[in-house]
Amino acid sequence: MREREYMLSEQPSFGGIRSYHSLLLPQARAYNAHHHTECEISIFLRGSGVYTVGEKRYEFGAGSIFLFGSNEEHCITEIHEEIDLLNVQFEPYILWERDESAELMLLFHARNARFENRLTDGSGRIGKALLALERELSEKRPCYAMAVRYCLFMALTEVLRESDCVDYEKNVRTSDSVTQSLRLTIDYIQEHIDKKLTLCELASVACLSPTYLSCVFKRVNGISLWDYINIKRVERAIVMLKNERLTKLEIAERCGFSSASNFYKTFTAVTGKKPKDFVPKA
Repeated sequence: MREREYMLSEQPSFGGIRSYHSLLLPQARAYNAHHHTECEISIFLRGSGVYTVGEKRYEFGAGSIFLFGSNEEHCITEIHEEIDLLNVQFEPYILWERDESAELMLLFHARNARFENRLTDGSGRIGKALLALERELSEKRPCYAMAVRYCLFMALTEVLRESDCVDYEKNVRTSDSVTQSLRLTIDYIQEHIDKKLTLCELASVACLSPTYLSCVFKRVNGISLWDYINIKRVERAIVMLKNERLTKLEIAERCGFSSASNFYKTFTAVTGKKPKDFVPKA
C-alpha cells in the first residue's frame, strides 16, 4: 500500500526523484521480487520484520535503512509489526550527469566485499536527510528541486563515508560528451516510449555506435538498455491500468509493446504480478 507519493516532476515514469510510503500490516509474504530502473534508499519509520535480498535475509526495525541499486531484486518477506517505510527512489542520471555527484555512483557500481544492503546510521544524519528530502518534495517551496538533490546527495555522502563498502580505485566517471549522449537517449526514450524503438535509432540519437551505446548505458545505469525500456513501458502501463478505462490490448499498444502476449510476459517478469492486479476494484 502506498500513500503520500511525491515526485520531482509530474511524470511518474521519468520523475527523477520520488518518495512514497509503504504501509503494511503484519503478515508472511511470498518472495515476489520486483524490478525498477531507479536506485533506492529507504528508512523504516516503524515496524519490524525481514527483508530478503537474493540469498540474504536482513532483520529490520524502526530506524533501519536499506540501499538498492537499479534492477536489484529485493522483497519484504516477513512483517512482525505494522510498518511505515519511507522509500526514496531516484534515476541514476541524478548522480552521473554532474561531476560533483558522480563519485556517489561508487555505492552502486564499485561495491567491495564489506557491502551490505542494510546500512549503519550511527550519526542519524542519513535518516534526517531522507526526511528532509520528503518535506522538500511535498512542500515545493522556492528552489525545492535543488534542495531535494542536496538532501539526496547528503544522505548518500553519509553512506559513502560511514560504510567503508566501496572500491575507490574503480572509475565511474564518463566524458561530458558521453554523459550528454546518454541523457539524450533517456530523453528520447521518454518521448517515444509508446513507439517501436530500435538500437540503431537510439544509437543515432546518441551519436554513438550501437555496441558502445549498449555497453556504456549498462555500465553507467546498472541496467541494460532494453531492460530499462521494458520497465519504463510497464510503469507507464501501471499508471494507465489505475487511471484509464482501456482494454489490456489498448494499453499494450499505447505503451509500445509489439503484441498482447509480449505485454503480459514482460509485465509479469517486471512486477511479479498480472495486469489485472493493478486495476482498481469497483
